[in-house]
Amino acid sequence: MKTIFVLTATLLSLAVFSQDTEKVKQIDSLVALINNSGFKIQRDTIKQDRQDLGFSMQTYLTMLTNGKEIKKYVNNVHMTRMENGVSKQMIMENAFYYDQNKLIKVEEYGIKDDKKTEINWYYSNDKPVYNTSKTGDAQERADMLLTISKSMLGKVKL
Repeated sequence: MKTIFVLTATLLSLAVFSQDTEKVKQIDSLVALINNSGFKIQRDTIKQDRQDLGFSMQTYLTMLTNGKEIKKYVNNVHMTRMENGVSKQMIMENAFYYDQNKLIKVEEYGIKDDKKTEINWYYSNDKPVYNTSKTGDAQERADMLLTISKSMLGKVKL
């Protein structure tokens, strides 16, 4: 009896993992289509220099759209700051991907002190379904990215 219970639990967990894996594959396929599409591209740049605070920052914004739908929104930040008389550079990027104006994936990366960090967040029906984060605050970050996405969608006019 115990063996049957363990075997059933193992098979069920594999089925759930398989469903998540299949969903991630579907989302990655959509992301690949978006990245290789001919969607309309809009770009903007924001520059901030605060010598009094010892930093300068350039933010590059890119948005891919298809009619009234946002397909991809990228926020790429290059920051230079002075730390103990030494110039330090940091690059951070968030790429938000959408299907029918619903968030499906966020790709984040950052480079600081020659260390690169990459994390992917996957969503379905306005809920986080998977991420590659190795930190304890992954659920909070996933929820925050979803909130940021919804706020941004509410502000963008196509």
